[in-house]
Amino acid sequence: MPFTDYFAAPFEPECYAFERLMKKYEPKIRKTVKHYRDMYKQYLCSADYDDLLQIAQYAFSEANDKFDITKVASDKNAEHVFIAFAARTMEGRLSDYLRKHYKNKSREVYDREGSAYGIPDESAKSLNMQMLRILQDQLPTLTPREALYIKLSVFHDWSTQQIAEAALVSEHTVRSWKKSLRKKLGPLRDELKKRK
Repeated sequence: MPFTDYFAAPFEPECYAFERLMKKYEPKIRKTVKHYRDMYKQYLCSADYDDLLQIAQYAFSEANDKFDITKVASDKNAEHVFIAFAARTMEGRLSDYLRKHYKNKSREVYDREGSAYGIPDESAKSLNMQMLRILQDQLPTLTPREALYIKLSVFHDWSTQQIAEAALVSEHTVRSWKKSLRKKLGPLRDELKKRK
């Protein structure tokens, strides 16, 4: 049973009761929209406010339809419970919409900066080759286990646990390889910092 059945005056059509309900709580709806718009303002334009308002109004209508007055405790004010329910519904819908909007905007920024026009990004392969060239001078000084650690952690992005399982050693041993690598590659790191 919609909340407007409870809210409506005697013999008032449901559409008029809902209109009255919307008008009464319009400041609450606008305040909720403003809050979410301010949270995501760097990803929104001024036209998006109307979309957010429409989403909130639709969520308010959805809350009206789904509200079950029979579940409200007798000691509680049904209208207060409904408004809390409607606020949660609006916040959920706005949050979902804005998260999707944020993801799309961040993808657009990425596309503008790098891989526009559907050109495949080969930078990961070239980055690995660059790192390998930098490390070539250092490879003879590394033990086979340290070289394995570099290969699996840097080039294949394996975790310490995965490396330990593959090498049949403990995670502590893998961490010791990493520690000795840091000592051996410290001069290389300093040299790379100077190049920047």
